[in-house]
Amino acid sequence: MIKSLASLRFVFAFLVFLHHIKFLEDALGHAFFYALSGFILSYVYAERISANKISLGQFLKLRLSRLYPLYFLTLLAAIPLTLELVVENTLQWCSGFFATVLMLQSFIPDTFYYFSFNSVAWSISDLFFFYLLFPFLLRYALKFSKAFLIQFFIASGIVVLLLMVVIPEALQHWFFYINPFLRIFDFGLGILLYKLLRKDSFQVYKPIFTYYEFATIALLIFFYSAAEFFPKVVRYSVYYWLPITLFIGVLAQQKGAVSRLLSNRVALFLGELSFGFYLWHQLILRYARRFINHFDIALSDWQFNSLSFILILLVCVVSYHYFERPLKRKIRQLWL
Repeated sequence: MIKSLASLRFVFAFLVFLHHIKFLEDALGHAFFYALSGFILSYVYAERISANKISLGQFLKLRLSRLYPLYFLTLLAAIPLTLELVVENTLQWCSGFFATVLMLQSFIPDTFYYFSFNSVAWSISDLFFFYLLFPFLLRYALKFSKAFLIQFFIASGIVVLLLMVVIPEALQHWFFYINPFLRIFDFGLGILLYKLLRKDSFQVYKPIFTYYEFATIALLIFFYSAAEFFPKVVRYSVYYWLPITLFIGVLAQQKGAVSRLLSNRVALFLGELSFGFYLWHQLILRYARRFINHFDIALSDWQFNSLSFILILLVCVVSYHYFERPLKRKIRQLWL
């Protein structure tokens, strides 16, 4: 994987954490992760898929070996937080559990389902759906011209904006933020970006790229700062398409000072922890909150959030070294 982008995964997972502790209003991480996934998968698999050197089954096994073990472990870890519902409505609890096991919760326009158990896992449900379609999306992206694909995404963005006028407010959160059929456009932007950069489109001197990197960071900050002037429904995805795509495209070149900074060992290790950090962080926040409430421990918000962050990192390190990495290796040895 491109080193600078690998490190950025932790940065954006941390931004999701800041959103969940109510420090940030918008969760930028999801749009970034989807676009990044589309770009990185295209970068890694484009030649093999074009040459039919990897089947859909092999591709999905590789992705599942990375995603599903921790996804399922955090699902099990979330069960004690849902025991009250088992008593109140056992049938609903079971239906939510099996929908989550099968990674189908994001397809159901009901908060109970897409936020059930480990609530952040809805995005993994989306992601696996994108994986199912990825080989077909990539083939078509490579087939059509860059101009056609750019026009397609501009038209798609306009259609999404028009839908915001007609979709009832009660459904808007699911339809524009959770809905995998709509969020696939974020993933598709990554594939489009790969198409645009495939032949090293940026032909400039390396020193200039430091300015480009700072410019894209400034643009992303500007969009976030100006977000309050736009309806929340617009900010669910479309609003961040341009700054996120430019940000990934520039950092992917690895030619500037920011890219070099993100390529050090510590940043790369944190990038490896990012998936675990994302899946564990909200569960640990919920358990930590119950713990201090139960024992009536007085902590300020910054103390609680700081201690929770440290605990999340510790859990992620243990999870990565003793569960994620060894299990992924064993699964791939058995499957491939």
